[in-house]
Amino acid sequence: MGRSWVARQGTVNLQRWLSWEGLRSAILPEICLLCDLPAGPVPNLCADCVRSLPRGPEPTGSRLVAYGYEAPVSSLIQWMKFEANLAAALSLGVLLDEAIVACYGRSALTLPDAIVPVPLHRSRLRSRGFNQAVEIARPVARRLQRPLLTRACARHRATEPQSTLDSPAERRRNVAGAFSVHRRLAGCRCVAIVDDVLTTGATARELARTLRAAGVERVITWACAGSR
Repeated sequence: MGRSWVARQGTVNLQRWLSWEGLRSAILPEICLLCDLPAGPVPNLCADCVRSLPRGPEPTGSRLVAYGYEAPVSSLIQWMKFEANLAAALSLGVLLDEAIVACYGRSALTLPDAIVPVPLHRSRLRSRGFNQAVEIARPVARRLQRPLLTRACARHRATEPQSTLDSPAERRRNVAGAFSVHRRLAGCRCVAIVDDVLTTGATARELARTLRAAGVERVITWACAGSR
């Protein structure tokens, strides 16, 4: 085993380390995404920016919207979706998780049996490279110790982005019949749908209808942001 082989291995290991450090820095920067101050307990956000975020509407037994869809929450969501900023996705997931824990900790609500992120059609998943609802749901499922069912449902029909449609009726028609259940949800009496933004709720309602038709008794919706 000559020195050249050892040198090559050292170079490969250095390259791997640099790649990992670059990935770690991209996902877990040590400064706030919003103000460049040192990040706090919520990954990639400082404590002052977290305290300033616009709170969402009062949660109900079937719906929780953590924050209002306005700046700077809207900026984090747009960076995540359109700039592939996974650091923002992690921040949003932890923020949603904190809101869920706070809500369920002060009420008699029971946590769901599983978590289902709103699926993307394969064409949009291919162009975006990731499903933002899945990335948001990961820290939630980890903290709550609930299974994350990323392949239980599918969006089998490509739909227009809901943000491009004005009326609630158009949004309902756009997603009507768009989802299907690919895997039996045995033992899942209650399921939580996770999405990034909830506006009219048409997408969540259609996915909930599909899940109930597959045997789920109760469906709740968790979203990072929405109308206040």
